[in-house]
Amino acid sequence: MAANAEDLAKRLAALSERFTALSSTLAQAARELQAGTVPPESVVDEITKIRTDFVEVRHRILEAARSLSITVPAIAEVDSLAALAPIVETVAQALVAQEKKAAMAEARTRVMAVLDRILTVTHADGPNFAALVQCLVKAKEIRHSAQDPEAFDSENAPAFLESIPSFAALLSIIEGRDALDDDKFAVLDETVTQAFGRTLAVAAARGKLIVGAGPAPVAERAVAAVERAAPAAPKEPAARPAAAPSAPAAPAPTGVLTRTPPPAAPAPPARNITFSGRDAVPTRDAAPARESTPARESVPARDPEPAREPAQAREPVVAREAAQPADAGPQDEAAQWWVSAWARWTQWKGTLAFEAAVKEELGKYNYVLSVPIQKSTDYEEGLLSYGYSILLDHIERRFSGFINKALNSLKTFQPGAAGAAKSVGAHLYNVLVNEGRLQIYPEFVKSVLLAAVPEPGLWTHARILESTTETRIFTHPSNRIGDPEHNSQRLTQDKQRFADHRFPVVVAPITTRFFAIAADLREPRSIDVKLSDGRSDSDHAWLLTMPPVGRADLKSEVLRIFPEGTSVPGLGRDYATLWVALFNPDPMTERKYELTLSLKQSAASKQSAAGTFRSARSA
Repeated sequence: MAANAEDLAKRLAALSERFTALSSTLAQAARELQAGTVPPESVVDEITKIRTDFVEVRHRILEAARSLSITVPAIAEVDSLAALAPIVETVAQALVAQEKKAAMAEARTRVMAVLDRILTVTHADGPNFAALVQCLVKAKEIRHSAQDPEAFDSENAPAFLESIPSFAALLSIIEGRDALDDDKFAVLDETVTQAFGRTLAVAAARGKLIVGAGPAPVAERAVAAVERAAPAAPKEPAARPAAAPSAPAAPAPTGVLTRTPPPAAPAPPARNITFSGRDAVPTRDAAPARESTPARESVPARDPEPAREPAQAREPVVAREAAQPADAGPQDEAAQWWVSAWARWTQWKGTLAFEAAVKEELGKYNYVLSVPIQKSTDYEEGLLSYGYSILLDHIERRFSGFINKALNSLKTFQPGAAGAAKSVGAHLYNVLVNEGRLQIYPEFVKSVLLAAVPEPGLWTHARILESTTETRIFTHPSNRIGDPEHNSQRLTQDKQRFADHRFPVVVAPITTRFFAIAADLREPRSIDVKLSDGRSDSDHAWLLTMPPVGRADLKSEVLRIFPEGTSVPGLGRDYATLWVALFNPDPMTERKYELTLSLKQSAASKQSAAGTFRSARSA
């Protein structure tokens, strides 16, 4: 029996009115009895009938409650209208929640259907169309959010639902522009323009955008190009033969990043980049979902085919819709990190300050800086790499024109040529290091640390929680970067607590590991921080103190660690948490560091020594 709260409420209200009428009849019968008159038989009949109706309504209400998994009292306890009323109210609330859940589930289905179709949209002239790339990036992000089981569980509809009509409008123009009347087309065109820009709206109106796979010959050549670039999957008995692409009329120009579809073979999905001379803007299309953990080494594993002869560079395609076909050049999946970071940066540049962008990106994945930038596409289905847009922004703010310079460098880049990198990805990384002057990486880490602490926070390699009676050390059960699980070690003996706590860590090039020491103390502690790189002392770390809540008189302070070590007194009094950002500024070589954190009791913290955190020069 389907529950209907409105029907149950009406039945209960009608029964209540009959109870009221019966009470009047019984009062009249009582007066007649006092006068010696026998009440009519209809009074007895009404009592019997109303009791039968009460039992029926009670049964309906209790069955409705049980069907909604509502705990109800024993039937003997439900012997009055007053006992039934709260059950009916609970049923009504449960039905509202159930209907809302069903509506949200339907909304999720509609959202996924629209976004899945959007992610198949291509440009007729090829994938190098920046406006479409940004649209696809946004669609993929929303789809990722919609897959979250909790996205539709809140009382309010998720914010990304407001964007879905814009995607639906784009599909309507692409698929039905010839059947739309002028008024309807004008409304859809305005919606697309406001959401994605005039360039994409014009491309859709001109029929340049296609829903579904592109022309068969192009797709076939793209798959063949992928197979040429990618080695056979480990589990395949033999390498697959690569179909030769059709010979072009002229040598293919070089210099542009594009994205080709993955091969349809059972090997792991390949994500590849091609480049030609018609554009200097990297683009990215919808890719199959990736595992959230790294699957392979992407830089050396896939070198592109030998470079073709360059052609003269043509004007950029930023202001045009023409683009090079997907098979116009060698493939290189290692440059996907640049495509993602660049696409994200173009979305929010000029609208977000650096600090706000850091909070937004690290609010999604707080371990971005711990993952090597060239491997960032191997995490979170490729979405983690978008977070490195903050690095591009940091460099662009310091060296204006850096990103355009990097893109323009692709026009003359020849993979494998003398003195040149073997792939587009390696070339762009070299540009990032050299032209981006990544010797400023320590300053970038400092800026991120100041923006991300205390909220949204950063993923820590290890944490220490110090209290009056014990010290707890939290680490991770695996070496996987971003591991959310923790192991806890509890120390209660002074000789264990007030000792050197050593944390060996291997830090990949241009990455950072974070540590935090927090306190809940009556007496302050002192922390000695020492960092070594092999047998040498190192200053590759920032120290940041966060004052206790409610201490407006204290401010956060940041300091570069001294090679000989730094003492930080006042834990629990002058600051509540000490953050350590340990970074590897070497762009090519991983470093093996050992961080030593030594807790000292309050007596030791009272001693004054040269080089303490408070007496040292602030960075």
